[in-house]
Amino acid sequence: MEIQPESSGKEGFSEIIGLREEIGEIQSAIADFEVGKKLNIAIIAGTLAGKTALLGEIRRLNSTRSTGITLSRIVRDRKEISLPDDAKRIVLFDNCHFFYMKKTGGFDVFYEFLKMISSQERLFITTWNLYSWRYLNEAFEIGKYFPVQIFVPSFEKKNLRTFILKRYGEAEIRFDDGKDSEKEPILYIAKYPLDLALLGKKMLIPVIKINTSYLKGRFLKKEEIKSAEDRVFEKIYLESEGNPGVALRIWELGIDYPRIKPEYIGQFSYDIELKYEESFVLSLILSYQSLKKTEIIEMIGSVLRADEILFRLIAQELVIKDEAGSYRVRPEALGSVIAYLEKLRLVW
Repeated sequence: MEIQPESSGKEGFSEIIGLREEIGEIQSAIADFEVGKKLNIAIIAGTLAGKTALLGEIRRLNSTRSTGITLSRIVRDRKEISLPDDAKRIVLFDNCHFFYMKKTGGFDVFYEFLKMISSQERLFITTWNLYSWRYLNEAFEIGKYFPVQIFVPSFEKKNLRTFILKRYGEAEIRFDDGKDSEKEPILYIAKYPLDLALLGKKMLIPVIKINTSYLKGRFLKKEEIKSAEDRVFEKIYLESEGNPGVALRIWELGIDYPRIKPEYIGQFSYDIELKYEESFVLSLILSYQSLKKTEIIEMIGSVLRADEILFRLIAQELVIKDEAGSYRVRPEALGSVIAYLEKLRLVW
């Protein structure tokens, strides 16, 4: 469990795009708490959808009156949920899905956490993975502990564009439609025959002409001609379904800096074939967002099977192992993984 340092307030609003309504609702609940009305808050989102960034903005806005705590692995010991002695009246917990382990006897810490937030005169603002939240709410009705529930929405197309391009300077990225050589000229030179009867000859005189048919077709068309930039972000939006983390990954795979074409934006669809236990492990990785191999072993009860399953998931390019040694769903495979697991009813 990691205690977050106090925010300097210098981060600004750069990472928070299109979430003003959600921020306003949370700030309103904080204002109610200050006058005696305590309503704990749950911020809920899928993998890479922006819940940690949203919590970070709330931390920045309330830096002098809040304590921030980040969970990066499954919490096994009840003592680990104890608050520091200097904890303030507002406590922010990031990644609360790490308070339970999906196995027999794996919910003691989770129960202790619910007991703590119910008994203390503090406001708790928490984040949860969407699929863990749905599972826990169906099994334990945790929604009643968090009357204010913020489901982070998908980004709109214009916000995805802003989210990606804010990393670059003005006109730094070149959007190339690859059709420059095919465009018709507006002006062209035609050779006009001039009959010189006295000399018994004809001469071809070069004359500048306007391509009126092209201009009519260009400006009288009812449909708008999309730019290369519009087409790039249209494809990214459709592939990512408005998920900012997935959108950024698709952009990174497509850009040949500083140049990008609509044709560079890949389409990602995975034909997933797994045994049930392999699918179950994949659902665990999705629901926790990241898991160590030791945590997977503890939940399925076999070192050998864990090794075999992780090998299969990596071979099918469904998961990756990050620098910290945790396993995560590959961002560009996220849509296919969710659809597959929902079909099996392993997540909902």
